This record gives sequence, structure tokens and C-alpha cells, in this order.
Amino acid sequence: GHGPTGNFDQTHLKAIHAHIFQDVYEWAGHTRNERPIVDGQRVEPIGAMRKGGTEFLHGSRLQMGLDEAFKPIRSPDELRGSTPEQFAERAGRVLAELNFVHPFREGNGRTQETFIAELGRRYGHEVDFSLISKPRMIEASIETTANPASPAMQHLVEDATHPNRAEAMRAAFRELSAQDENPLQHHVRTARAGERVVGQVIGHDGRVAVLVTDSGIVAADRADLPARLPGNDQEITFTARSEFSQLGRPAESERDVSAAPLAPSAPLTPVELRRAIADANKAFDRIESTLANDADKKDLAAAREQINSLLSKR
Repeated sequence: GHGPTGNFDQTHLKAIHAHIFQDVYEWAGHTRNERPIVDGQRVEPIGAMRKGGTEFLHGSRLQMGLDEAFKPIRSPDELRGSTPEQFAERAGRVLAELNFVHPFREGNGRTQETFIAELGRRYGHEVDFSLISKPRMIEASIETTANPASPAMQHLVEDATHPNRAEAMRAAFRELSAQDENPLQHHVRTARAGERVVGQVIGHDGRVAVLVTDSGIVAADRADLPARLPGNDQEITFTARSEFSQLGRPAESERDVSAAPLAPSAPLTPVELRRAIADANKAFDRIESTLANDADKKDLAAAREQINSLLSKR
């Protein structure tokens, strides 16, 4: 079993905490604004609570905080049939708020993760928090506490839930382990569409490339990187475009071959030929202006030469 079932509310959260920590804490299942009996004596509620530089919600406002935390999942219909992205958006908000509320004296992290994993299971999503390292969880917690609008926790849940992002995360974990590094000691994440990534490729296959960057380990869709990668210890710069709907370039067998073959075209006139070459070079100039990597520019120059050569023979 996966622990107590419930309606994904405060009662359910407390039942999960009680189940996990029943043999550890006498007060398991009680929030920090309650007065449970410990060693035969009632203990006082905890008001102010902080860890490191993060201050959590005051115990006197804990009930209000929990009510706010469960708002995104109050209606079950909102998650029924959800995509991984839609689930992560709501679950990420719940996780961020629960972290800020910090309802229990101890054991908040495990309880919150179990709660979200159970929520995912209820609505058809496998949430694998074993892919989320402590440095990443801490950073997301700090970010969302300081700025509730931060997408850090949403992205974290998406990396643990979206099948292709989770595959990329596992690839990064395997690569780090192969290099005698403990993945759980690193900030590991997937690339986000539109992000400019600068780093060194430490491993890749046909689907995923793993890079070391200044902000940690990034797993990217292999299709976002050029076919020819730089040598060892050389940096590469690229803009991630993949939404991880698929990984890698589609194989020949997957491409659409249903279209009828094109009829052979008539030879170009000299005027049409000059115009075609000029248009092709303008297109190459536009593409070149967006490239920052020398290897990409070299590939583009070779393609330009080949296209111009083919056109001039028509």
C-alpha cells in the first residue's frame, strides 16, 4: 500500500504524517499549532519557526495557510484528465504553499512529497521525487517562499512527473553516477524552452544530452544541440526549444512518408536562378545572426556552400 487514503485536505495530510512517523514521534499527525501530549505532558504550540535564512508562516496563522495551500486542488475535476504540465502547475503551487506553511514540527519534507505523489497517483501521474536532489528542493523552497509567483516548484514537480523529462533526469543521474558523482548532491534539472544554456557536455545519446553549467547539471533534449558537438572541455551555447513532447530527432521511419512524390520541376531560368540563390543566402544570413557557437556557424557555412552549388547546377 501507499499509506492512508483521503480527500487531499488537511485531515489527509495529517494522516500521512502520522503514518510515516508513528514510530518516531509521539506527536506524529499533529500540526505545530496543536498541543499534543508528549511524555504525559501537553506541549505548547510553536509560533515562530525558521530554518537557515527562511522564516515560515507563524503558527497562529497556520490554519489560514493550509486553507490557502489546498485551494488549487479543492475541486477534483480540475485534475481529472490533466496533462503532466497541468498537474505540475497545480501540484507545484500546493507544494510551495505547504513548504511555506511548514505545518509540522519535523518531517514536513517527506510528508509533503508523499502527499503530492499520492495526488499524482489518484489522477494518473507517476511522481518520482527520487529524481529531485536536496540542493534543488532547498533552492526551490527558498525561491517560492521569497516569491510565490516563482515557477521553481512547478518545474521541479514537472521534472518528477513528465515521462520524457523524468527520462532525461534519469539519464543525468546515470551520467553522474558513471563519473563517481552522487547525483543527489547536485542541482539537477531539465532545460526549459527559450532558455539559453551555456555549458560542457559530459554525456549524450540519441535522446538526451547532459551538461555541466554554472547553475548545476542540465539535461537537454538532444535535438536542441547541433549534430556535431565540441570536443572535451569545450563550452557549447544553445537555446533550448524542446517542450519534451518527444526526445531526439525523429527516426527516418517515423517521418511522414505518406505524401505523394513531387513531380520533377522545370529547369530554372537564369533570372529565377539568381533570385533563388539570393533568397537562399538571405535565409542563411538570418540564421547565422542567431548562432553563437562557432561549430554551428561552420556547419551552416558548409550547408550554404552545398545549397548554392546545387542551385548553380540547375
